[in-house]
Amino acid sequence: MFSSLTIAVVALLLLSAESFRPHDKSKKRTGSDLLLREQLLLLRCGGDVLDNETQSSNDDSIDANGDDNDSETKSRKMYNKQASNWVRTEPRCLSDFTGRPVVFEMLEDVLNAQHDGSDSKGNVVLDIGCGEGYCARKVIEMGASKVIGSDISKEMIACALSTADGDDDRFKYYESAAGELLKGLNDNRDFLGIDSTEGAFDVAIAVFLFNYLTTNEMEEVILQAFQALKPGGTFIFSVPHPSMIFCHDKGAIFRLDSENKGYYSSRNEKITGIISTIDGTTLNIMSIHKTLSDYITAIFSSGFEIVDIQEAGVTEEHMILHPEFFESVKDRPLHLVFKLKKPY
Repeated sequence: MFSSLTIAVVALLLLSAESFRPHDKSKKRTGSDLLLREQLLLLRCGGDVLDNETQSSNDDSIDANGDDNDSETKSRKMYNKQASNWVRTEPRCLSDFTGRPVVFEMLEDVLNAQHDGSDSKGNVVLDIGCGEGYCARKVIEMGASKVIGSDISKEMIACALSTADGDDDRFKYYESAAGELLKGLNDNRDFLGIDSTEGAFDVAIAVFLFNYLTTNEMEEVILQAFQALKPGGTFIFSVPHPSMIFCHDKGAIFRLDSENKGYYSSRNEKITGIISTIDGTTLNIMSIHKTLSDYITAIFSSGFEIVDIQEAGVTEEHMILHPEFFESVKDRPLHLVFKLKKPY
């Protein structure tokens, strides 16, 4: 009789070798593969593997507490208060080195493919939850003709505008809640220079947005992103890795206040935390915890196809660059990055 740990190790090796090769673009992840991956991840991180009934028992935990409509309000207040601390023109925050480069790598393939087409100047990128514009500026550097960014924080939008260097034709920013994506686009059509809200964009990105939304809110935003994209369009988003709930070491430069929190029992629970910058500044963050299957379910129910999934973390290059900074979070899966496609 094999132990559960033995079976888990063998299955993990099989999955790692076949279904989850980071650079194997030809293989698509199935829902069963990803659910098994999630169970194995828990064994690896020291969590408990629970049955499906337990997994779904906390779906409406925020609703039950009466806080479902408060997540965006809390995010707005947090970022209005510390907006200026996020402004940077070079990599500074931990995720600028670990998570965002994976987003840009996935995006580069898309922009290059569009440049190979007949209309190389037509790619318009929608940046949902654009913050102070760090990613939008990078996207323009990579060759996008225009970026339209929305954010719930008026102070973040003000910072984005102040760092756009007057490139009004390439950067368009407006204040809007992510859950009102299509409404915000429609209300600002003249200002944004778009004829319609549906099927208007080649690419959409949401970089560390969904950790501020409940599962239901995330599902709604993904569905609206699907509607905003042209057929064949690409949606790339990044989130904290679900296993980060087990990373609460007080000395780590990226950690959540998640001691004694459960992987399944804490679904939809707001968990505060911090992420540090390379110059020593500590930034407050919030993560509404979700499981891996929460993301997969939202993706499939929207109609998107999964093109790629990558786990992002500290690399050998990071350790050479600044070992003291990255040491506390090395060899950990810090972020998940998804690349999706809207079918033709």
